[in-house]
Amino acid sequence: MITTFQLKGLKALGALVLIFSTVSAHADGHIYKANKPASEKTLKLGEKWSTDEVARLGMDNIRQAVSVSQGDIIQGKLNSQDYLAIADVVDRNVTDMVKKCKLSPDADKAFHIVVLVDLKGSVEFMRVSRNVQTQRVGALAVLQTLRNYGKYFQHNGWSFN
Repeated sequence: MITTFQLKGLKALGALVLIFSTVSAHADGHIYKANKPASEKTLKLGEKWSTDEVARLGMDNIRQAVSVSQGDIIQGKLNSQDYLAIADVVDRNVTDMVKKCKLSPDADKAFHIVVLVDLKGSVEFMRVSRNVQTQRVGALAVLQTLRNYGKYFQHNGWSFN
């Protein structure tokens, strides 16, 4: 039984690595090269990247949609359809932000790397698998991305725990 669990765990881990490596290489049509710095600008301690109205609105929409279910996500109480609904909201807002936001070049690079790549990967977890625990991993990743956004980007009134 332990061997079966370990084998399933390795398969799941392999799938996660494959999904994130594919998503991070091709997220929103941009290809990021690992050997290039994420940004030319280095933030000072306590400084945050600037955002625009489009990015703030999209992130607010995602936060509102996920906040309603946050406790149920953490406790593992959602079903597959719930995760698919969350994925739809996240994906719709990510697509809109990619098309319309006008951040400075450095903030844009940081936003893509810190926020958008992770959100796209999270959506893939929730959509590709019908295993509710794998979908939950995607939703938990959205929660963490929302925390990271607040930590690294300027957004007055942003709060997410």
